[in-house]
Amino acid sequence: MAALLRQHGSRTIGRAELEHRHADLQRFSADIGQLDVEAVDEAARVDLDETLELLVDLAKATDASIRLAARQLAVRLTIRPPRATSGYRSGTARLSTVDDPLAGVDLDLDATLARLDQHPRLRADDVRVRAWRSPATAYVLLVDASGSVAGRRIATALVTAAAVAARMRPDDELAVVAFWSRAVVLRPIRSITATTDLVGALLTLRGGGTTDLALALRTGLRQAGAARARRREVLLLTDGIATAGSDPITVAASAGSAGARLHVLGLSDDEPSYRSCTRLAGAGGGRYAGLIRASQAPAAVAHVLRP
Repeated sequence: MAALLRQHGSRTIGRAELEHRHADLQRFSADIGQLDVEAVDEAARVDLDETLELLVDLAKATDASIRLAARQLAVRLTIRPPRATSGYRSGTARLSTVDDPLAGVDLDLDATLARLDQHPRLRADDVRVRAWRSPATAYVLLVDASGSVAGRRIATALVTAAAVAARMRPDDELAVVAFWSRAVVLRPIRSITATTDLVGALLTLRGGGTTDLALALRTGLRQAGAARARRREVLLLTDGIATAGSDPITVAASAGSAGARLHVLGLSDDEPSYRSCTRLAGAGGGRYAGLIRASQAPAAVAHVLRP
């Protein structure tokens, strides 16, 4: 994977080109090596989409200090702190015996009395209750990096990854795959690295000219199949137009055999793109949501992953 990322890594962008792409660059970077954090924060409150597109480009700047600052800001604007949770959660799930009295809905008398075998007198931590416990979930995010991977598409991928990560509990799993004519696993399903590491990988991503959706789906479903979690959700971020490889509908239809649902987040509202994306989601037993701007990602992710 590292070799592929080096081979397809993004070139740096000089100051002149950055000024050409962003007419208001002076507002955020008045001089070489400087990035006004307060100005970026203010801009993000007004228009997160445009601000993230700026940071995507600045993360490829020739100036190393600008690159580092832009990546740090991108992390802060997208990745939320992990949830503080015991791992028990509400929702549609099975009723199980747990050892957290605050999580329970009813006393499990048999399980509590069974603790007498270990202690002659029951203690507070011997109490067992019945509680709804949701199973762990494995998420696989497939990011279309074909064609020209511009600021908008990478910004959308960043916020989408952040929206998925924000849903995760300690026992959940996450894999991220970037694809074009190849498929690169940026984060394998069994990874224990921080999700913030994804930001750097996505910001430096440079793909290719063709789109092999079938390869992307096969790679994603292999990741899903290797998950420990029984609930497996695959999210495909794409315009849905395959220009290489075999028929992706056939692969999408095999999602069920991997115990997964395939959802599609459509990057274009053109009619051919919409038709292709909805067909893929239908074949994969999942849902479709349009995702034209990065700021739409949290709502789109919530829509496709609703119970």
